[in-house]
Formats: sequence, structure tokens, C-alpha cells
Amino acid sequence: MKYILSIILLIFIQSDWTENIEKSISRINRKGKLENEFEKKDKEGITIFRKYSAGKETKSSVKYKYGKLMDININFYENEELIFAEIISGKDVLIYKKKRLKDEPYAVLIEKITYFKSNKEGIKKTRKIKVFENSNLEKLKKELKEIEFETEKIGEKEYLTLKEKYNGITKIAE
Repeated sequence: MKYILSIILLIFIQSDWTENIEKSISRINRKGKLENEFEKKDKEGITIFRKYSAGKETKSSVKYKYGKLMDININFYENEELIFAEIISGKDVLIYKKKRLKDEPYAVLIEKITYFKSNKEGIKKTRKIKVFENSNLEKLKKELKEIEFETEKIGEKEYLTLKEKYNGITKIAE
């Protein structure tokens, strides 16, 4: 009985802080004012960086568009203390160590949501679907929405990796 109550309590506590993060994300998306915009083009494609501010919270948005191989959006949400969320969605190229065979996927449609309660505690939710040469992307996008998220708890190591990634991306726009 105690075990069941512990699980129920854990679910309610987790949903409480994740709901607060989702409210913050929604508020930043609605009220954020564009502060900075940067575009980098090369022969392969384009990278677009935008930073929005909503009071003490910010959203940094990066879009990578590289032909049919990559079309992905990464959004970082932060406050004065923490990068509290990263949301990734779109098509990401698969890299093979060997030559890719015709019947192997060339990319994945991915949706990854990472929330951090602190720099030591968070969760990551991921769902993805393989993309093949003759795939109907619109149909796959609908199918992706039907797939359940795989959820895992994450910690300080993942936060430090996220912060490194964020710092690398924001240096592009400086």
C-alpha cells in the first residue's frame, strides 16, 4: 500500500513542476519580444537563430534547414537560474559509419521534450519515427503524434551536456 501511495505522490509532484514549466513556455511563446535575430547561410543550407525575452525568462530558437536531409527546430527556455526546457522537433539526418543501404532510413522525425526542475533533476520525453527515401512526410508527422513518448528521468550530467550545447549554439549569434 505504501508503495502505491509513493508512486501516486511522485506522479502528482512531477506533474506539478512540469505543468509550471509548460505554463512558463506558453507564456514566453505568447508574450516574448524578439531581442536578437541572426541568419547564417552556406552552400548546404541555413541556420536561423532568434532570441525572445519575456521579463526574466527567455527563449532561444534555432532552426536548421539543410535540403531534404535536415529541417529541425530547437528551442531553449531559461530564467535567471536555469535552462528549464529544451524542445526539439523536426527531421534530423541519420549518420551511418558505413554506406547507407537503399532500404535503410536516411532521417528520423523526432520530437524531444526535456524539462529540468533543477540542474540536478529533470525528465526527457522522446518519440521518433524513421524516414525513408519514398516516405510521405505529412503522413509520418501525423503518425508521430500518435506515438507515445518514451520518458526517462535525467540528472546533472544531462543538464551539463544541455548547457554546453546551448552555449555552443548561442555563440553562433554573438
